[in-house]
Amino acid sequence: MGRGGKRFGRGRGGKRGGGGSGERQAYKSFEELRRDNANLRKYYTAQNLVGEDEFPALIEAMRTILPTNFRITGSRQQAMDIREQIVGEFVPHIRETTVDGAEIEAPHPLEWYPNGLGWQFSIPRIALKKSKELSRFHSFLVTETEVGNISRQEAVSMVPPLLLDVQPSHWVLDMCAAPGSKTAQLVEAVEAGAEPGRPPSGLVVANDADYKRACMLVHQMNRLSSPNVVVTNHSGEQFPNIYRPGSPREVVQFDRILCDVPCSGDGTTRKNVRVWETWRPDDAHTLNPVQSKILQRAVHLLKTGGRLVYSTCSLNPVENEAVVAHVLDRFGAALRLVDVSAELPALKRRPGLSTWKVMARDGSIHGSPETIVPETLSRSHYRNRMQLFPLAPARMAELGIERCLRIYPHLQNTGGFFVAVIEKVAPITADEKRRAAREGDAMEEDEDAVLPGDDDDDDNNDDGDDSANVNVDGSANANDDEDDDAAGVKRLATDASDIGADDAEAKRPKVDGKGGSRRTPFQPDCPREGPALRENPFVFLDARASELQGILDYYGVRESMSRRGFLSRIEDGSFRSIYYVAEPVRQLMELAGQRLRVVNTGIRVFNRNCVKDAGCAFRLVGEGVSLLLPHLDEKYVVDVSLGDLQTLLEHVNPLLSALSEGLQERLRAVDPSSSVVVRYDPAAAAAAAGSAEAQQQQQQQPPPPPHARLTATLTIPCWRGHASVSVHVSKTQLSSLIHRVLGRTVDRNGADGTRLDNNGRTEATAATETIGATTTEPEATEPEATEPVQ
Repeated sequence: MGRGGKRFGRGRGGKRGGGGSGERQAYKSFEELRRDNANLRKYYTAQNLVGEDEFPALIEAMRTILPTNFRITGSRQQAMDIREQIVGEFVPHIRETTVDGAEIEAPHPLEWYPNGLGWQFSIPRIALKKSKELSRFHSFLVTETEVGNISRQEAVSMVPPLLLDVQPSHWVLDMCAAPGSKTAQLVEAVEAGAEPGRPPSGLVVANDADYKRACMLVHQMNRLSSPNVVVTNHSGEQFPNIYRPGSPREVVQFDRILCDVPCSGDGTTRKNVRVWETWRPDDAHTLNPVQSKILQRAVHLLKTGGRLVYSTCSLNPVENEAVVAHVLDRFGAALRLVDVSAELPALKRRPGLSTWKVMARDGSIHGSPETIVPETLSRSHYRNRMQLFPLAPARMAELGIERCLRIYPHLQNTGGFFVAVIEKVAPITADEKRRAAREGDAMEEDEDAVLPGDDDDDDNNDDGDDSANVNVDGSANANDDEDDDAAGVKRLATDASDIGADDAEAKRPKVDGKGGSRRTPFQPDCPREGPALRENPFVFLDARASELQGILDYYGVRESMSRRGFLSRIEDGSFRSIYYVAEPVRQLMELAGQRLRVVNTGIRVFNRNCVKDAGCAFRLVGEGVSLLLPHLDEKYVVDVSLGDLQTLLEHVNPLLSALSEGLQERLRAVDPSSSVVVRYDPAAAAAAAGSAEAQQQQQQQPPPPPHARLTATLTIPCWRGHASVSVHVSKTQLSSLIHRVLGRTVDRNGADGTRLDNNGRTEATAATETIGATTTEPEATEPEATEPVQ
């Protein structure tokens, strides 16, 4: 997870929560920041990460600026169109661009990312200001990122979701999800191949411990317009048990789990330069038990036969191999490391470490816990020292720890990363064993798969707590009764995260381990329940006994769309927006009740409008159009030609008379002051263009060809006024459409001679060729919409 620390450790600026003297630090430019740390170099030299001859190349790569990476959203129909636009429009021009006599490296695909959808480029910021072509490319990336067609994401961050092997039917949990780039990949995998209007049977639960970061996660998920996502707010190690009805109760488990855990982030020195100044060995010692607890909780939430990925953006074996090895050892033969050496073959990686050393506060290096003096570690770190070192060599060999992945910056010009892929091959708790027996899938009892302290007697395991925290040597696990002050602060801050305090630093746990917390044994199969969110909860709507039925009847939504997915937040007995979730999301929410702190879910399909004479009090919303489209009455779905599409994009509220006669006829069949969906199908438009009538019309006034190659169908929500029609999308979406269809860049700030004003394209200067506004009769129109077009 890393990224400078998520809910634990350093903030995004590399600052430790609670640390510092309170004095404002002197400002340093990016170039002035120090890129060296004697203890860091000493520590990693001792680890023998790479050969002695290769180590200088690793350190030098860690000092250089990280290239920019982005990923084209793979689940979108227009993904191939976006890729072709980059290849055909931007790459050739950038290759010919020079800045101050120097050539610029053109964007290029990551060789290991599937389908050519992952990209990388290294363009200095100063070059963006000096070159018009580079500035256009930058504006394109910003716009398409806001729209959701592109995600800015570090290259190595793309690896864990790919190795998780998510299928459309899987229930997936992302335990530490914010800011959401990996979660977006998981959503794309679940929705891969889904038919329009028919959500897949899988779901993604995107969880984060920090409420504010969870809200940021909501923004990321809204760009994807998926009804199969739930955003929740829980500590990863305390994610609640959700029970299926019956006797005895069964815990809901997931097919796939991503544990991108909080970490020190020393693999991010290329983008977070302050790590060089703030790095300390104590950080990893404090994080180790927290990471272990999250991974243990994930193991209990994982189905037998399921796959789990543990990852960090740290190079420190104390946060990586130490955590994985001790958790694997704890659960015996129930878990195994998966060999993924054949997956992503073009990705250069190194095997996991079987041996490593630990650095104490005084900078001394230790190869075993016996040599550590108590005074050189904090009290809690000293109690947990056994968990920081490798297991016995024979046991490390049995675990196959070399199957872990280590990605180093100098191998393929990336950041540093660690990934372990784990499979659960046998049930762990008595609850899981009972379930396996009922399903007829119980395996022959394997003594190695039984945990120390495990008891299959149902009378002694009513809560499924059959895994005592015991070390290999039989002593109590230090994680259970550890006075982990930092973890305690983290939990307290999480519980209060929805109160709305402004001081974000006060909520960030202290890496220093100072401050008090109560000693509470950690039970990975029986988490502590947190308070409910102080928000209006989502309520499922009954289509037969609510205002919803009138909306569905007005737009002719057919019974092929399940009525079980509509929900809303009710305030003062009414609702402003109506959302829709897929059936698996409803099942999860009904089973969870108030146990699950749901921050957001579903996609908006209807919004209450502000037009008094509208035929329906609710209008269609852009993000829900693709879901509704197959089920809408055909009267509200209007196919357009390329010429009509260009007219709608070129003008503000064009008169009906400015459109083709066929389109005018279709629009007049729709009641005024109503929503309508405009659909442009390139394949159908090409077929229609071959007719004799179409050819005759083209000879009279041929429409210009689309700027970019369009193969995916465009569906755009519009507002049908009394005498005109207007596109109802956000300014960002409008900018994206205008660029793709018309080949014109519209700057929202008017820097290039055009600007966007309340869903309008108006002239900024008379001398500049702009996307002009037409004069239309005054009529009641909707305020600017803020939803995405599909």
